[in-house]
This record gives sequence, structure tokens and C-alpha cells, in this order.
Amino acid sequence: MAARDYAYSWWNKRNPTYSTYYAEKEGCNVANSSCWSKWNDCTNFVSQAIYAGGMKFRTGSHVTADDAWKFGPLMPTHTWGGAQNFYKHWSQRAGVASSVAALQTGDAVNADFGADGHVDHTAIITKNTGNNNNNKFLTQHTTDKKETSTLQDWYTAGYKVYGYEMDKATNTGN
Repeated sequence: MAARDYAYSWWNKRNPTYSTYYAEKEGCNVANSSCWSKWNDCTNFVSQAIYAGGMKFRTGSHVTADDAWKFGPLMPTHTWGGAQNFYKHWSQRAGVASSVAALQTGDAVNADFGADGHVDHTAIITKNTGNNNNNKFLTQHTTDKKETSTLQDWYTAGYKVYGYEMDKATNTGN
């Protein structure tokens, strides 16, 4: 629930603790909302939420390695802010859920828009009203949305979807 609550607090804002790096990389100020469209923030946002929900940082072997997931003072790991990298990390750390019914509030999901093997987007389930695709409501950044779409919308659009049961993830830090 802490991950959901974080997403509710920040769905239409940018937390400067985690977003200043991305804004500065794009040459703008995170306090200026017109700057937000200069970078894809979906995975950074979901990483913040699941971190707030209790997932522990992993240092890993290198900032670009799939075994690392953290926000550092100089730069975040690639798995923190990149959808494809997030997928590589969490599909190993949590495993891909065996069914949509297994996904709950606070679980992260990825979408491969073209079903071409490249993951393009990350969101978090913030409302769960049942076991079906249309019961899993999503909150996301890049195009900021709070529960205006469901996993059913992603499937209808032809996306390949990967979900992670965060309560089953290995949660030891290093």
C-alpha cells in the first residue's frame, strides 16, 4: 500500500529527489513542469513507488548492469530509469507473474508496445477490483495518468505485458 500511496502523491508531479538528475541531463529545471516532457519518466516514477513500498536497493556489479537497481547520488542505475532494463532486473528478481489474477495493488508492470521484444513502458497497479485485466488500474508517468487505464487497455492495444508480484521479489539489499 505504501507504493500505491507514493504513486497517488506523485502521479502528476516530479519528486526532485529522484527527478533532478533526469531534468539536468535534459538541460532544464525539474521545478518547471514544461521540462517534464523532455524525458520519459515512467520507469523512474515506478522505481520510486516500489522503493517507497519497501523494495531495497541493489548495488550490483555496475551502474549499467541488470543486477543493479538503485538511485545513487551521481546517477541512477539503468534499471532504475529505463523500461527495458527494469524488465531485465525485475523479471529475474521477482519473476514474471504467471497470470493477471496474481497481480495486486503495488505491483509493477511493463508494456512492450510492438510485441517486438523491446519493453517500452512501465506503470504501477494502484487499484485492483478483481482478477481480470479490466480490474487492474494503472498509474504512470511520461503521460501522467492516475487510474484512467487498465491492463485491459494495454492488451486491447496489442501490447505484450509483463507483471511482477513485488511481494514475491527477492528483497535483500547489498
